[in-house]
Amino acid sequence: MRKPEMKARALDDAAANKRRTRKERSWGKGGSWITGKSAAVFAVSSILAAGAVAQITAPQPPLKFKTDYLGYAASISPRATYTDNIDLAPDGEEEDEFIFSTLLTGSAIFSNHRLTAVFNGNLDFSYLLDEDDFRINQDIGGASTLTLLDNWFYLDLAGQTVRQLVGDNARFSANANSARGQRADVHSFSVSPHLFHKFANQSTATLRYRYTQVFVDDENSDANPNVGDFLNDSVAHEILAAYETGALFDRLKMTFGAYGNNTIEDGSDIIPRFEYEQGTLFAEAQYALTNNFALVGAVGYDDLEIDAEEFFFDEEALSGVFWRAGFAARPGRRTRMRVEYGRRYDDDFIDARVSYDISRRFTVEAGANRSFQTRAQTVSARFRDLELQTLDFAERLREGEELTADQVVAIANEIGGERFNAQTVGLGAANNAYLQLNGVFDRTRVSLAATYEDADFGFRENETIGVAFFISRDLTRRMRLYGDAFYRRADTSVDADTCATSPFLFGFDVNTPGFDATAACLDFAAENGVTNTVGGRIGAAYQLYKNLSFFGEATHTERLSNIDSLAYDETTVTGGLTLDF
Repeated sequence: MRKPEMKARALDDAAANKRRTRKERSWGKGGSWITGKSAAVFAVSSILAAGAVAQITAPQPPLKFKTDYLGYAASISPRATYTDNIDLAPDGEEEDEFIFSTLLTGSAIFSNHRLTAVFNGNLDFSYLLDEDDFRINQDIGGASTLTLLDNWFYLDLAGQTVRQLVGDNARFSANANSARGQRADVHSFSVSPHLFHKFANQSTATLRYRYTQVFVDDENSDANPNVGDFLNDSVAHEILAAYETGALFDRLKMTFGAYGNNTIEDGSDIIPRFEYEQGTLFAEAQYALTNNFALVGAVGYDDLEIDAEEFFFDEEALSGVFWRAGFAARPGRRTRMRVEYGRRYDDDFIDARVSYDISRRFTVEAGANRSFQTRAQTVSARFRDLELQTLDFAERLREGEELTADQVVAIANEIGGERFNAQTVGLGAANNAYLQLNGVFDRTRVSLAATYEDADFGFRENETIGVAFFISRDLTRRMRLYGDAFYRRADTSVDADTCATSPFLFGFDVNTPGFDATAACLDFAAENGVTNTVGGRIGAAYQLYKNLSFFGEATHTERLSNIDSLAYDETTVTGGLTLDF
């Protein structure tokens, strides 16, 4: 090899190692001992949750570095919308509405060798003509990772504010102003200082603390007609200490660690305060049988304490030894997989992730896991992934790609169990699975996503299945067509006897004069069951000038249920302009 080539190769290797060092400063390095969700699930959510955020129709302008460290993009979009069912009311009770709105969209990134920060936001100002009402819908988030001392001390910050659905059966559509009372403002942020050091033998040590707070402003929500401030706020403290052997042994890589969590939820008018504590010791191992195949597994011990008898969980059953075992393989250049079977939180589970690059432009990924979480822990799990996503996003921009920041910051948005940005009550164990296909061709972009979750909250159980499809086609340099469709099946099981024992968990104010818990809970159980929601959108955008486009689209959402009060349908038509900066 010639000297210039050797020098170039050495520089490439050094840069790759630097990126790896920064990326390895993740919370648990992606180990499945902690219940984070992969980036694919968050991409899934960006489609499935489209009905719960500001009505974004035209794609966001791409970000690229405009200077050595700074990149930004922004747009303003005045638009007009007609809906035939502004309250998403049942058949026979619909009311139409004309909406005039302006959507402000902005993204920015700053990245140097010390700091990488990404911001993304959508702010919707709407005026409803018939109701004579002015409304604001927001979906704003940011994430940053700061190097205070190279290879030693780091700080992660992240936060978001967004309007989200309230409750398991909240009504939703692609129009952010429809059934506004079914949504609440949710604000959350996370601060995480941590020590990380990579030794000369490639082993690493981590000591991390994370503080996460979630505030749910549902006082003016009518999703629960029995009380104004229904949902608890939450605060979580987490600490992690871990050591990974790295290249210390030839084929064996091991990780030893301890994890602690203290979560308090309170602030509701009727739901009692509860405290959740978890302590975990764990050991993970990976033994490479060949260059492309390794045995993997983990063993550990959970100690859970729940200071809230009303949530009907057996702490002794949830605590105890957990384990998982399986393999990791890379059978081909395009295929990566890790599949493990184990038992945790009193149930068997599969923890897996499989990805396949069908081609350079078309990929598929699938995975599954099991978790036990409060709402604050769900937020923490998302924030744990933000650091890697933020760093990767900046690195891809440096390599010349043009990207939008929404998928990075979407990790900070509530996905939870319903995948529809829903806030709900309690803590529970959940089995999750997902499938994601993405394709980017010369003029066509496609995405197909599917998710499954079975969540047990002790006093109720939710099973949710979601499927979504998106396609965009550039017909010419100026003309683009796009469309999407989704299906969601939700099965909510409510035990009327449990409800009668603890009616406040189901949103009832027991201090209401004349309240009859048995009768109220029988009616409530009858109002819960299986719902099937389908929807779709078709639209077109035309570039009038270099940075000015016109778009028009039509959407339809319909929920089917054998309970008349849960069923509804809505059709909207929207037209507007988008000016990019």
